[in-house]
This record gives sequence, C-alpha cells and structure tokens, in this order.
Amino acid sequence: MKINQSEIQDLKAVVTITIEPADYQEEVAKQLKQVRHKAQMPGFRPGMVPAGLVKKMYGKGILADALNKLVGENLQKHIEDNKLAILGDPLPNKEQGNIDLDHEDTFTFAFDIAVAPEFDAKLTAKNKLPEYTIEATKEMVDKQIEAYCSRFGEYTPEDKEKGTKAEVKPCAVDAELFAKVYGPDAPKDEKGFRAKIKEDIERSLAEESKYRFGVDVKEAILKKMEKVAFPVDFLKRWVLETNEKMTQEELDKDFDKMLEELKWHLAKDQLMKEYNINVEKDEVEGFAKRIAKMQFMQYGLMNVEDEMLANYAQEMLKNENQLRNIVERLVEDKIYEAIKGVAKIEPKKISQEDFDKLFK
Repeated sequence: MKINQSEIQDLKAVVTITIEPADYQEEVAKQLKQVRHKAQMPGFRPGMVPAGLVKKMYGKGILADALNKLVGENLQKHIEDNKLAILGDPLPNKEQGNIDLDHEDTFTFAFDIAVAPEFDAKLTAKNKLPEYTIEATKEMVDKQIEAYCSRFGEYTPEDKEKGTKAEVKPCAVDAELFAKVYGPDAPKDEKGFRAKIKEDIERSLAEESKYRFGVDVKEAILKKMEKVAFPVDFLKRWVLETNEKMTQEELDKDFDKMLEELKWHLAKDQLMKEYNINVEKDEVEGFAKRIAKMQFMQYGLMNVEDEMLANYAQEMLKNENQLRNIVERLVEDKIYEAIKGVAKIEPKKISQEDFDKLFK
C-alpha cells in the first residue's frame, strides 16, 4: 500500500491511497470462505457450494467492503500520524476516475482534505472586557412579591347566576406565604422575606451578567480571528455533500454564521489546551442539578429535595444533545474564568433596563 500527500496549498491537499492485491487478498479469501460455509443454494448441500460460484456471486461485494475498510482505516491513520488538524471530513477527489472491480487488481483512491489555519485565540491585558453587576432594585423585589401573592392567592371561579367573573384575590404577605415560597426554612418576617427574594434576584442577575461576559469574550476572540483565512470553497462543498437537504441558496444565506461557529469551535479547542481545561463527571451532574433547580423555581417550587433534583438531572443527562450542551457550557464557563485572569476586566454597575439594551 502506498499513501502520498500533495503539498498543502491554501490549506488544502490531496491524499492518494494505492491498494495492491497483497493488501486485500488474504482478507477477501477469508470472507469468501466464511460465506461459502453458510451459503445455501438449490442443488448443493449447505456449505458445499463451489468456491468459484461463491466468488462469482459474492466476490465483488466482499472486495468492495475490504477496499472501503482499508481506505478508511489508512486514511484516518495518515491523518493521525501526520497530526493533521483537518476541517470537516475528507472528500473524494473530483478528478478520480471510476474504480473497475471487474478488470483491475490495483486500486487508487484520492481524497481532498482541508486543514485548519494557524491562529492565536488568546486574549491579553490589551483586551478590555466589561463585567457588569446588575442592580437588584426595590421595584424588582416588589414585583416578585406581587407575583407570589397572585400565584398563591385565593381563586374565585366564575358564577354566571350571580354575574361574577373569575378572579384571583392576592394572598397576604405573611408567614403562610413565606412558608409556601421557601418551605420549612422560610424567613420569619417580611424583612427577611424581602432580603431572601433580593438574594434570589441577584443570583439570577449574576447569571445574566455571566452570559453577557461570555458574549463579549466570544466577540473579542472572533474579532481577533477576522482576517484568518479559511478554505471556503472546500467547506461549502463539504457542507453540501454531507447535508442532503441543504440547498445552495440556504448555504449561501447561512455560511457566514457557520464559519463563525467553526472559528469559535477551533478557538475553544485551542484555549482548552492553553488553560488545561477538563470537565469532570461530577461537574456535569452538578450543572444538570442547577438547571433542574432553576426549572422548578420557575414554577414556584423553591425547596425541591436534593434527591428529586438528582433524579431529574440524571434523566436530563440521558439525552445526548442535553449532555453535549452542558459539557460545552461548562467548557465555555471555564474558558471565561481563565480569560478573567489574563484580560483587563472593567467592573461596571448597570440597571436592568440599560443591561437589556446591550442585546439590541
């Protein structure tokens, strides 16, 4: 077997694999023998079909499978041995002719590959990044108390005979409400209740601020990668050939966004190595429990038992997409924390209203 690679130009190259009879004959003979033992054909006892007839019937398919396996394994080995950071997957070279399994015994396969460009995604002290603290105001606390009073209020159904409409009478702000919201460990008075609500709001706002910091980090890194060249023609071809339902029109419309996501993916890989970032199983489970807790809180369930949260989280992690999203989120969070140690962070207090304007 011979493997050759052309010189990488414009981040692209051609890998050529030549497979000779000695590379596949033994495997093909082995597979034909196994098929013959199992073959059943009228006029012959099981396992006694003539070898020539078996080869005529099954030989081409077995040869094709053997060639596909050899090509796949050795192409992957070439990529790994040469430490090629390829983009997408290798694609059959368009100039390659048809493979004639009937009349040839030496076969040549050619593949186009594209490699990732060199770039530096690291930020430094020259990069200024704002870190917002959103103020939890009295109005926010008042609004949340109103919501709780409405949620736990007294519902009066519609009475057509009396001509009354359905309504909810808000409950009083008292110990009964505190217990409904926070359970056995609820605050004892309104002052403590308000303080607890403010704490919850600030925790939620901190998550919003954290998300915004991530947006700003990503924008700074992508800006740094603006002029990094990519093999656009190869990438477009790869997207079309691996997504049967994608049209050229859809690709042209969405390609810039796809390229941006590719840049971000490559940047994350580089920064994970730079900052020695790993994600452990207990971190994934803990994050899933926090998501579960927030989901329960949206329905007013503030004191869900830890066992229930753990069970809910485990069910969540059985979904591969959710698991992958959680791992990616943890990786990004760790990258953002690492960047806080190298970039120039500028703390800024901001109102919720002004903070929301940042996303417009």
